[in-house]
Amino acid sequence: MTAQKGGAFAKRDLTEGSIIGNILYMGVPSMIGFAAMVIYELTDMFWVARLGTAQVAAVTLFASFAWVISSINSLVGSGSVPVISRRFGEKDLAGTESAIEQTLAMKFMIGLPMGIAGFFLARPILSFMTHEADVIDLGTEYGRIFFLGLPFMFTSYTIYTALRGIGDAPRAMHIMLVSTGLNMVLDPIFIIWLDLGIAGAAIATVISAVTAVGIGIWILTSGKEQVRIGRRGFRFDWSVMRKILEVGFPPFVESIARSIAFWLLAVFVATYGKVIVASYGICTRIVEFGIVFAIGLEMGSSAIVGQNLGAGKPERAELTAKKSALLALGVALVLSAIELAFGKQIMHIFGKSPEVKMKGAEVLFYFALSQPFVAAAIGLSSAFYGSGNTWPPTITGLLTSWLFQIPLTAIFVYILNYTPRAIWIVMILGNIFYLSILLVWFKRGRWKLRKI
Repeated sequence: MTAQKGGAFAKRDLTEGSIIGNILYMGVPSMIGFAAMVIYELTDMFWVARLGTAQVAAVTLFASFAWVISSINSLVGSGSVPVISRRFGEKDLAGTESAIEQTLAMKFMIGLPMGIAGFFLARPILSFMTHEADVIDLGTEYGRIFFLGLPFMFTSYTIYTALRGIGDAPRAMHIMLVSTGLNMVLDPIFIIWLDLGIAGAAIATVISAVTAVGIGIWILTSGKEQVRIGRRGFRFDWSVMRKILEVGFPPFVESIARSIAFWLLAVFVATYGKVIVASYGICTRIVEFGIVFAIGLEMGSSAIVGQNLGAGKPERAELTAKKSALLALGVALVLSAIELAFGKQIMHIFGKSPEVKMKGAEVLFYFALSQPFVAAAIGLSSAFYGSGNTWPPTITGLLTSWLFQIPLTAIFVYILNYTPRAIWIVMILGNIFYLSILLVWFKRGRWKLRKI
């Protein structure tokens, strides 16, 4: 079934007009939405930091473990981006709706057992990462509540992906703003006023995810969008599911490998004590604010790449990825300059103890140097995720994490007994390596030939 031009698909044609204009139309709402989420994370860290260093360390270590469990989300999520956008670019309304429906179903079915597994694994994994009893207890308390909401968190990502895939990034932004705004309001209420402590932060996160899913499902089933899921009744379409999983498998492999590497990095950092862990956690969230702009551009640009390849316009797809990378790099350079100039002042906002403020400012210096390389690589990856040729970033990520960063870091920490500074330097070199290899893959151009 094909939708007619001028009807459901008339909102904005991403295969025509200004490439920069289309990137901004799709990317800016995504950036704003993700920036709001990072602002929430910073707000969340602000309130958690009021509770103490142990609480910050607990959330930081748990986040590294949760990333491993949550990385399975990419198996479906990364595969759904090119499938949804390609079908929409081909003006295949029924195919677009089916891709969204199958993605939503798979996300919830995967999120449920992963949430159950995470609930029971939280304490033993945290016990392996650190021997500090207060950090283990707090991380387990936070983590078990977080994992109860994992099916809704997984499903909420598909709401945003679906709306971006059909060219309505602004509405995806609106839902993200509502969800994160609710989260920010609930945080001080649950954490401080109701005296729920670290558990209150997790409860606020779960409630916000459930709200986002509810709003998104209502929009996608109400006829307010170019597509309307459920109009033919839901049935499992194994061919669509298989295609999504086929495309999503390489990013899933990379996500698992990177998340385990990130978890191991947190284990390495934990050897230096809770002050370094807390500093690392705060700085990670501060730099995420810069990286999130690149992620927003990549999310929007991936949909544009997919639609243009679906419309038979590979040159526009290539220009989209190039300009997305340059825009991401430009924003990251500005934010890195701010972090380098005002690192101590920034840490005074989030650090409670003098030790965290001092150590955090040093960590932030190295994170700021690394940020532009990460941002440029994220922007460039829109070519691979939008086209469905997802093996290049997967292979590059595996090489970077497991043949470069993890071995070098382990040697510096456990054999040479270097200071934490060695970890941050290896991180910078690893991100330069990743961007360099990805550029080689991009210039070869084979991603433009991928058929879905």
